[in-house]
Amino acid sequence: MIKIEWLRRAVRTFLQAVAGFISVNLVGFFAGVDYTSRDALKAAGISIAGSALAAGIAAIMNLKKEDN
Repeated sequence: MIKIEWLRRAVRTFLQAVAGFISVNLVGFFAGVDYTSRDALKAAGISIAGSALAAGIAAIMNLKKEDN
């Protein structure tokens, strides 16, 4: 069964990675970068997938083995 603390850590790691992505891309927004292009959407999707991967890795690393 998934423990609540483990799930919270995974979600928190995901949100931290997404916040980093957003903060970096705000600079481009104010610099006049066109985010409506297909390439920009592809880059955003890859970045969000990377955030999800980081959260998954962090969740696995924080998962404690149950004592039998």
